Amino acid sequence: MNPYDDDPQDTPLEDTRAKIQALVDNELPDSEIEPVLETIQGSYEYRAEYAELLRLRRRLAAGPAPPVSADWLAKAERRISRRVTQSVGAVLLVGSYAVLLGYALFTFLRDPEVPRLVTVLVALGALGIGALLVNAVADRIREKKTDRYREIIR
Repeated sequence: MNPYDDDPQDTPLEDTRAKIQALVDNELPDSEIEPVLETIQGSYEYRAEYAELLRLRRRLAAGPAPPVSADWLAKAERRISRRVTQSVGAVLLVGSYAVLLGYALFTFLRDPEVPRLVTVLVALGALGIGALLVNAVADRIREKKTDRYREIIR
């Protein structure tokens, strides 16, 4: 049984290529540099890949970084501020309604003139609405995290 059958990323070929990329990026530990260099020297394919990665690195280092447009930067800043203010606003709105509703229910449930059956039914109804609200919010958060098209539809 071959231990590399399960995951194609764990094959010796892919592992060696990853080590060559790490060597080019100066991310390979010192203890692994010599074996990787020996592997590169022993294979035409690895030598060609190493040379291509070095050329690519030199070309990227020589060229100027692409300019960032002011429009893109403004959109990025708006997205961050919009997310923060939207989240803070939602928390404040839901929190204020929850406190107001809790106070109203507390005073209603503590009123001695209201029959006990009505008090119990109102309390159960409030708990049911609260459970549905929590479930709806949890579903929305879960959906937002797994939405594949969230960046497309804007």
